[in-house]
Amino acid sequence: MNKPIRVSIVDDEVDLRENIAGFVDAAKGFRCVSVHGSAEEALVRLPTEKPDVILMDINLGGMSGIECVRLLKPQMRDTQMVMLTVFEDTEKIFSALAAGASGYLLKRLAPEKIIGSHSRSARRRLADVRAHRAQSGAIVANPSHHC
Repeated sequence: MNKPIRVSIVDDEVDLRENIAGFVDAAKGFRCVSVHGSAEEALVRLPTEKPDVILMDINLGGMSGIECVRLLKPQMRDTQMVMLTVFEDTEKIFSALAAGASGYLLKRLAPEKIIGSHSRSARRRLADVRAHRAQSGAIVANPSHHC
């Protein structure tokens, strides 16, 4: 049996954050392991939670999602960081990719499309990530922690 893809969500909009978490949990093969309302909170908690995928809002209040990715990526090289954005702002998207993001998704997409877009690419990388973590002795977050 495949282990679920562990997803963390970073967005300052409470309703959106909770809706995405609900869709992640309802999707077969995925599990929401944490939600964070700010980049500052995410910087403290995500390195120890070690999700497989982070869905990060580009335009967070306070520190931007782009800066958060730039700071997290060196600590979490195996984690796919996907930016969530309302508009197709090519400058911000390019900056996010340059900071280490794996890609971006528009918030106006149906939640099932957000989940579906990760399923194929995340599953391919997941086996490699878990093997690397096992070899390096990385700490894996408590699997009972749930959104």
